[in-house]
Amino acid sequence: MKKNIIFITTDHQRADTINMVQDGKEVTPNLNKLSKEGIHFERAYTTCPLSVPARTALATGIFPTRTDVVINDLKNIPDKTKEVKSIHEILEEEGYDVAHFGMQHITLKPSLEERVKFDRIITDDNYEEICRENSLPIFGVEADRILVEELHGDIVEKRNYTGSRVSFFKEDINLFRDRFYLNNCIDYLKEKNVDEKPLALFVNIWAPHPPFTLPESCYNRFKNIKLPPNINIPTENEPKKRREGIAAQLAGENDLSHWENVWRAYLGLTNYADELIGEIFKTLKEKKIYDNSIIIFTADHGDHLGQHKMFQKMEMYDQAINIPLIIKIPGEKSQRISMNVSHLDVVPTILECINKEMPNDLDGESLLKYLNGNEIENRAVYTQYSGNQVAIGDIRRCITEGKYKYIYDPRDSEEFFDLENDKLEMVNLGNNPDFEYEKLRLKNKLKSWCEKTKDWIHIK
Repeated sequence: MKKNIIFITTDHQRADTINMVQDGKEVTPNLNKLSKEGIHFERAYTTCPLSVPARTALATGIFPTRTDVVINDLKNIPDKTKEVKSIHEILEEEGYDVAHFGMQHITLKPSLEERVKFDRIITDDNYEEICRENSLPIFGVEADRILVEELHGDIVEKRNYTGSRVSFFKEDINLFRDRFYLNNCIDYLKEKNVDEKPLALFVNIWAPHPPFTLPESCYNRFKNIKLPPNINIPTENEPKKRREGIAAQLAGENDLSHWENVWRAYLGLTNYADELIGEIFKTLKEKKIYDNSIIIFTADHGDHLGQHKMFQKMEMYDQAINIPLIIKIPGEKSQRISMNVSHLDVVPTILECINKEMPNDLDGESLLKYLNGNEIENRAVYTQYSGNQVAIGDIRRCITEGKYKYIYDPRDSEEFFDLENDKLEMVNLGNNPDFEYEKLRLKNKLKSWCEKTKDWIHIK
């Protein structure tokens, strides 16, 4: 029988949380074990530092500008999405029972729920019902909001966004969003008969997404935090308009003690998510299906957490776009891959694992050919940002190739980073003549990618 597929994601989780130690403890002990059993892609990149475009591209293998799913708009769904399939649909066609637990931000027309006959599905809609029944806020309270000025087309409008406030969840833990999702998931797994049909299980954990409202016990898991050195420090030679971006506005003027609290909450939530993932693994082992399952773990994007004096995502620094990616494939030896890979490569990799013919319209490629010492040094990956909600806004286009990163902004100056010698991206080399050749080379590659993926932004 075909191998089961267990596809787990978190939200806002950075790549550097894997194998991170804070306060003398592992932040992600269960994922660390998975990385030792599977293939850990250390330089994996999202296609967009924003949930809806990132998750839609991850599920389809199609770059956001090709589907027009480029902002967090769950209502106005582009017609182009009619032309693409999600991995859920493909697996259903291949005879899998498909189940989903957690938020559902994949945006397609018709919707994912209309396209797939799920064996079981629990989403944010179900959790919102629980919130209404128990008089709980669905996405935080007014005190969590920060008013920012956001570019919408050619005008600037004020909107509220979730800030970095920390508070405690004091209700029954079974009413906590991710506990609700996982309770349903574990119940489903325990009763599921997996002997007749293979299982494709999708679990989307909300943590460590802000607002940072969490059980106090989670907050207290990491009390002595070692912060990165670039908290509250913008990049040298930062583009002049970068402080007008949402991430910079959300950071505000906060001291290091504030960011220590934020990191305690963030790491506590990340550790809680890892604990829930451990429960899934334990149940899979009890059902004796862990060893015969392809397990994929990743996140939609990361979070700056005060670095570069920014909060949330919505920029092209590695804190926002370098995400964890671990794939355990039965029969494949454990290894670490240091070359750049993309979310776009996940669907092709799954398809090759189940011996499914590859559609010719995917923007990524299977990663299996790069395993066992066959990785290449200078592989390019691409990321786009086109604003957050309501309308097209701030524009960023990015290419990361080998040790270099180039960022294009049609309204501002270029950014170029040497990631080997400047891992925190604190010195913009965009105007440094010593790097002019490499900058232009990456710029031209990015321009070609934009043309290939039907981007309306024309790099000059």
